[in-house]
Amino acid sequence: MSRRFGSRLLTAVVPAVLLLPTAAHAEKVVTEDAEGDVVRLVDVDEGETVPAPDYAGVDLVRTSVAHSARRLSVSAHFRGLERDPFQITVIRVKTPQKSYEIIVERLGGKPIASFEGGRKAPECRGLKAKIDLGADVVTAALPTACLGAPRWVQVGVGAVGGSEDPASPDGFTVYADDAHRVGEIRDNIALGPRVRRG
Repeated sequence: MSRRFGSRLLTAVVPAVLLLPTAAHAEKVVTEDAEGDVVRLVDVDEGETVPAPDYAGVDLVRTSVAHSARRLSVSAHFRGLERDPFQITVIRVKTPQKSYEIIVERLGGKPIASFEGGRKAPECRGLKAKIDLGADVVTAALPTACLGAPRWVQVGVGAVGGSEDPASPDGFTVYADDAHRVGEIRDNIALGPRVRRG
């Protein structure tokens, strides 16, 4: 091969290689939450709670958020998921335009995931939820198109669960945790740092 032919080939190939699709890159942010900061709801109407550090089923200890151009994935790590639970994990996603909620319900069988964003929110067919009981992780993932393909998101995670309790007036005790608050819950789930699109 002549030097001249090699130069021409290189000139033709380099731009073509640069135009090839690259692997999807996602910015990933991991936040930690205090272990044992679960609360028990004493009076749901009044919002009265007491510490319940021994209840591991809703005790969020770490949140992982991966935000790529096409997909948002949120993994909520728990101290110890119950094997036969009544549990709901709520993921609040704030974008520059609006806020959304992803709700993952565990009622003992396969998880049920739903997407809420008000009346004008698109239907999100690509929403998936997964439970890994061995790793004590609840994961939800969805196309960023469902969120308007934002350049950044802020994510908060809260969990509510319960168990039968004959000593309780209702026969049921409710526990809750917020991944970005220690020992308290409020009407709005606290948000973590901004995660920019990778």
